[in-house]
Amino acid sequence: MAHLLTLYPLTTCLILSATGIMIGLLGGLLGVGGGIIAVPVLLEVFGSLDVPAQQIMPLSVGTAQASVLVASITAAHAHWQAGTIDGALVRQWLPGLLLGTACGLVLGPFAPAKLLTMAFAIVAGSLGVKMALGPLLVLSRHPLRGPIAQIPPSLVGALASALGVGGGTLSTPTLALFSYPVQRAIGAGALFNVVVALPATIAFLSMTPQTANRPADAVGDVALFCVAALSLPALFVAPMAARWSTRVPIMLLRQGFALCLCAIAVRIVMRP
Repeated sequence: MAHLLTLYPLTTCLILSATGIMIGLLGGLLGVGGGIIAVPVLLEVFGSLDVPAQQIMPLSVGTAQASVLVASITAAHAHWQAGTIDGALVRQWLPGLLLGTACGLVLGPFAPAKLLTMAFAIVAGSLGVKMALGPLLVLSRHPLRGPIAQIPPSLVGALASALGVGGGTLSTPTLALFSYPVQRAIGAGALFNVVVALPATIAFLSMTPQTANRPADAVGDVALFCVAALSLPALFVAPMAARWSTRVPIMLLRQGFALCLCAIAVRIVMRP
């Protein structure tokens, strides 16, 4: 423990814990995987630890996916108990989501770190705009049918696994583009977080490190201490937040999350 506290200063531990609380709130209230918040924080943390530049992004994504997995389990269970998970939607999306996740995990390691970082910023900014506009930005008033219906979940799975973003982070606004009821999209998103994060975490844990100058607690591309610091607070917060999701004004949550996402996008673009 003393060694870990030397590796991760107290300020860093407090920042990670505060981020974990936010992950739990977002997962429970909006079905959002905390990767959209965790990855930018981890980029700063690993950068401050002098991790080699080419390793910062994969280590951040892998650690974020493991954190999302741990934090999302309780949120998904709470939504299941509350009856907010649409079984028909889950069955419809599952094949495309798993296929996209596999593609993202296979192709992600070959993408330049700068490309992934910019893609993350674009995704965060786009989600922020969608959240801010809410029902004003809709592609269709009717859900997709047939084989074409597998395109959105495939894209969600690929982007989520490659960028470290929770499946629900992308699925909730994507479903909203097709006028899907918000509460049902949130419940399904909580489960999609687990569906994407489980295989992604296994893959990142099995990665062979490219350099030796990495955090001592890292296994593959997952820093275990950061996972604990992020996910343990989220485990306690997520179930309560899931119960609040039916009572808190969705518009207020949407606007606050939109501001947060846009700020993250700007910060990543400006990051050296």
